[in-house]
Amino acid sequence: MNPEERVNLIERLEQLRNSKVLVYFSYTPLDDTILVPLYKQLKDIGHTKKIDLVLHSYGGAVDTPYKVVTLIREFCDEFSVIVPFVAKSAASMLVLGADEVVMGPISELGPIDPLVKHPVYKDILVPVQAVWHCLDYLQRSIINSSDPEITSFMVTPLLDKLDPWLIGDYEKTIKASQQYAEMLLTRYMLKNDLGRVPNVTRTLTEGYFSHGYPIGRREAKDLGLKVTEANGELWDVIWKLYLGYEELFKEKEKEAEATYKASEVYRSTLKETCF
Repeated sequence: MNPEERVNLIERLEQLRNSKVLVYFSYTPLDDTILVPLYKQLKDIGHTKKIDLVLHSYGGAVDTPYKVVTLIREFCDEFSVIVPFVAKSAASMLVLGADEVVMGPISELGPIDPLVKHPVYKDILVPVQAVWHCLDYLQRSIINSSDPEITSFMVTPLLDKLDPWLIGDYEKTIKASQQYAEMLLTRYMLKNDLGRVPNVTRTLTEGYFSHGYPIGRREAKDLGLKVTEANGELWDVIWKLYLGYEELFKEKEKEAEATYKASEVYRSTLKETCF
């Protein structure tokens, strides 16, 4: 799909939704680097009645969604998020700051329990709740053991590896996630149904054992979120737009891979020349 076709789909989506459409499509973690480009786009649009954000993201930093919501709402009266396929973790947090979320048959949100870098293996992200489940498991192992002294002797080395400062930081991250969820739901998504806020917050931050759990549009609606189901032409346009950006990213990946291979050949040639 060429750029003109993607632009045509965005324009048609704007007509169907009577809105201005922004697209955030990424496979890298959502973080504050989005803010300046987003601000530039919003300045170009100017203040408008309604903004739709087409969102594809697997999540990222715990603070960024709140900043994104606050920034977008400086430029519109109504704000909606359109999820063609995936808006997980921090991206699901962003959804809580919208007036509605537009979802299709394959769209999914996810739990908003935050991810942190593994204390040893820095390239690995782990859910903060994994630390608490580990502590709970060790505690139950000691209490339920037929010989608590032996069990305690076995698990003590594991407990010694848990840095108390790190645990404290993880605890703050969980509380921050809960705080942001409550604020966004109270001010926006559930402002007319405040009684649901505590339960929705608790469910999204603590209620799922898998960080990748798929929350489809029916479950999101049952949970209490304001879900607009995309059907007919609306969904066709949203899905075609998603496929167009997915194709674009695959092309960029191939280009990057080809560039890398070319540089490897170049370095290899230099090595042969030197020798």
